Amino acid sequence: MIEAMKQFSIGQALSHLVRRFTRVFWRSLTFFHLIVPTILGQAGEAQSTIHFQNGDWLRGTMAAFDQVNGVTWSHADVADTMRFNISQITGIALAGAAVGKIGSGNLSEVQLVNGDEFRGNLAGATDEHFLFDTWHAGRMQLRRNAVRKIAPLPKGLKTHYQGPENDDGWTHGKINNETLGDSGQWRHHNGGFHAKAAASIARDLGLPDSSHISFDLDWNGAMHLAFALYTDSLQPISLSTKENEPDFGGFYSVQINSYSVNLLPVKKHQPLTYLGQATVPNFRKKPKAHIEFFASKPQRMVAVAIDGKVIRKWTDSRGFAGEGTGVRIVHQGRGAVRISNLRVEEWNGRFKGPPTHPIGAKDDLVKLANNDRMQGRVEGVDGDKLNVTTSEGGFPVPLDRVKQIEPATSRAPTNVDIEHRVRAHFSDGSRLTFVLNRWSAAGVEAHSPSFGSATFKPGSITRLEFKPAKK
Repeated sequence: MIEAMKQFSIGQALSHLVRRFTRVFWRSLTFFHLIVPTILGQAGEAQSTIHFQNGDWLRGTMAAFDQVNGVTWSHADVADTMRFNISQITGIALAGAAVGKIGSGNLSEVQLVNGDEFRGNLAGATDEHFLFDTWHAGRMQLRRNAVRKIAPLPKGLKTHYQGPENDDGWTHGKINNETLGDSGQWRHHNGGFHAKAAASIARDLGLPDSSHISFDLDWNGAMHLAFALYTDSLQPISLSTKENEPDFGGFYSVQINSYSVNLLPVKKHQPLTYLGQATVPNFRKKPKAHIEFFASKPQRMVAVAIDGKVIRKWTDSRGFAGEGTGVRIVHQGRGAVRISNLRVEEWNGRFKGPPTHPIGAKDDLVKLANNDRMQGRVEGVDGDKLNVTTSEGGFPVPLDRVKQIEPATSRAPTNVDIEHRVRAHFSDGSRLTFVLNRWSAAGVEAHSPSFGSATFKPGSITRLEFKPAKK
């Protein structure tokens, strides 16, 4: 659920702080000393936020975690560190995370059977594992039967944007439309942009001639968004009175609401004509989705994918309408929305697809770019070639010809400690579920039935979602 953060006066905040401590402090902590400042917290300082089951929250810094003492938390208004029982915590938003760089290799997108996703260099395979080199945990060994899909990424394609880490470089625009109510503003929090009132935010992202834009979208209530692609205007354009707006170049308006997606080419002195609609009935039944836009100027094409499946491709017979290189996001003020894990990349013209190999299949399936398929076993990686054994023998397949690998998988139950299980969100958009053993400045120690033990860089994680045991 997306809700606005509660705001308190200094007196209310201190009262809230005392009430919060009384409820969820470990029983062994019998007292604490409050230092009353003239301003609550540190002005201008990036702070993390801990969220509790009853809706309360507290800013500060996560100092440590272990399964005996729980979360150790520091706050500018408390002399000593505090400890919180994780059974009372729903999540922690971590400030200061940054995206690291991974060395050259066979970069791939990896999807696990449990829905987790991350990027890493495919380094090899053994009888039991696929090996990946990652920027946030080094070499990781993934159990073969836990991997749903491996999609090698083309080499040499540039990433133009990844974030948002803040709203620096973005332009907030004012919406002048009586039907949408008072104009608000997108707010950056917890690694994403949030909006409830009608709001516009835009940035020149240097969109290439062929682009791939992806992001996570969360919403609560009705949802109506408009994304201006290849725009040269960072201010919102009123389509009903566009001829009276300041001069602007053409762009595509991708309009997403609770039941459909529309594409509209927009030019100042040309009539508005929709290119077509795609119905998305499942939007009414869910609060989140992963959205992807694909665009190609040479092909005069725009496409939209939802949760890995392309729902519609449009070809503009009048030529590609986009005349800029920017993106503008307009919330129509209906419901609350959040956009996170925004990535803008060059695109090689290939569409990825959801895995189709049945869960429980005994063989690996390799799908090639020309739509051929190989069924057998992935034996390993030799440089930039994938070694595949089929009933007809062994074959070295260039990874740039591989669309995706769908390994033999299993739904076999695994022993997961629900009480300490968390889902970690990383600054590059990766998501991994694991049992959190220890958090310190030296590293985040975790284990999972999918990858065994691993130590992550603390600065790579933006958010932790706790999964407390059900009583």
